[in-house]
Amino acid sequence: MPEEQKNPINAEAEQDVQNVLAELKEGGAPAEQSKEDADEARIVAEAAKLGEKSEMAEEKTESNGTQQRESRGSFRGGRGGRSYRNNAKFDPSTQKETDDPVEIRKQVEFYFSDSNLPMDKFLLSLVGGSTNNAVPLATLHSFKRMRRFQPFSAVVEALKSSEPLELTDNDTAVKRKVPLPESVTKAHDPSVVKVFEDQAMARSIYAKGFGREEPSTQFDIEAFFAPFGPVNAIRLRRGVDKGFKGSVFVEFASEDKQKEFLGLEQKPKWNDQDLLIKSKKEYCDEKVEEIKAGNLKPTNYRGRGGQRGRGRGRGGGRGDRKERDWRERRSEDQKNGFQSGREAQKDARGVPVVQSTADDKSAGQKRAREEETNGDHPAKKVDAKE
Repeated sequence: MPEEQKNPINAEAEQDVQNVLAELKEGGAPAEQSKEDADEARIVAEAAKLGEKSEMAEEKTESNGTQQRESRGSFRGGRGGRSYRNNAKFDPSTQKETDDPVEIRKQVEFYFSDSNLPMDKFLLSLVGGSTNNAVPLATLHSFKRMRRFQPFSAVVEALKSSEPLELTDNDTAVKRKVPLPESVTKAHDPSVVKVFEDQAMARSIYAKGFGREEPSTQFDIEAFFAPFGPVNAIRLRRGVDKGFKGSVFVEFASEDKQKEFLGLEQKPKWNDQDLLIKSKKEYCDEKVEEIKAGNLKPTNYRGRGGQRGRGRGRGGGRGDRKERDWRERRSEDQKNGFQSGREAQKDARGVPVVQSTADDKSAGQKRAREEETNGDHPAKKVDAKE
């Protein structure tokens, strides 16, 4: 990488390493302190190297808004493979550097929470699903939202008192105290995500009217809902071009908190403007009804990670299908019924057992055979959450 293009965060970290090593060579620190400095220098150096590598993966979920999952990634769609990554304005560097242990724990605990981990392809692969591998703190510290937490030792100290997480490997790595359900693997599975999303539905709301996105919008909206929390996650809703739609899904910590917020006589305003607020379930049900009535065209693109979008892009395209095709599929869906998902079974620990698409293969084949006997094509499943 040319010198002028180096990541300033990594360059600064490398300089810190060199300064520490120089002090050690000069014998300017006590023996015990020298060992601690050397350890920290090694960790910071490792984080600097990981920064560039993990940055792309982190952005796939950083729309977590929540602090959000919240993460990291680029979508290539449209004619000519146009990249829409820059349409997301989120920039964590707008926040001041801090060593606040509460903020540190809040961010790291979110990364490993049920509200984020199953949806975060990069972090889920490191954790190994229910295997519950420990993740190096140096890797986490290289994430964009974590870089403002300085010094590195403050991150270690803050996590020592975390309730859902525990430090391992001589305080150099962290993992969940309670693993994910046994049926969750390290591979991202949309059916797994749906189980966790369904569980969160009753405690989530939809809110619209936040206007255009600015670099600090994610943090501003988090602060906006903080007085009505606790909140598990706030996700900025984005179009296929990664542009902010002006609306969010907010997952409260409990259903009671969600009902309490929806029941407020005086709803909070965003920059003195009223917001459109309703439960997430109500919003999703309305979209399903609009699709049934033919007033809304269901999305048909499923790209990387199982996310749907409109238009053409890697992982799927319209091909030579005609406009009438979606109406025919809608008619078939209406005839066969828009069946809702089944209630998830629970394992011995009382957590839902997530069935993968492979588990439902035989059931899907049976349904296809039944439909073929009627001379119809298989009905297309409609997901109105987008």
